[in-house]
Amino acid sequence: MTKYYMLECYGPDDVERAGIAQVEGLDDVNWMLGRALTDSIPSPIRITLDADDGVMLPMFNSEILLFSDALIGVLERAGVDNLDLYECVLSNPVTGTTFTDYKAVNIIGLVAAADMGKSKYQAPTGLVTDVDFDSLVIDQARVGDLLLFRLAECVSGIVVHESVKRAVDASGIPYLDWVDPREWVG
Repeated sequence: MTKYYMLECYGPDDVERAGIAQVEGLDDVNWMLGRALTDSIPSPIRITLDADDGVMLPMFNSEILLFSDALIGVLERAGVDNLDLYECVLSNPVTGTTFTDYKAVNIIGLVAAADMGKSKYQAPTGLVTDVDFDSLVIDQARVGDLLLFRLAECVSGIVVHESVKRAVDASGIPYLDWVDPREWVG
């Protein structure tokens, strides 16, 4: 049986982590729909980091999804082919440091893969796209051949095939967290 993981990036516990303070010019763009964007996207996307001079993580998932170029490379070599990528410039307003080795990521693929009969959840709005999971069971028959996708029942959830996890782990990219769906709260 194939295993899937929920992709998170909490970063190290013992040091400050950089964070996103502001994304310019993308107020009305929804990056979680799982389909190609029709909005006009500036190039590059300008992102201001918070004032803390913390560790740069390989993934940021706040307002916008960002992956480092290193992570994107590993994902693509592992067979992930459904990432819509946009150039970015991240800048720290205090230090003046800029980073151009990140892309804004739009994941193409929104899959209703939750086995609602076996998962533990609450649906406060009654919508199946706004589910709060306390434990998730993936119905593999619904996934098809996607190696990475957004979970339709909770679009903030990024589901990753075990082969992709193994490839990323082997690459040595730090600070990514692979959560067993049964233990995922999202």
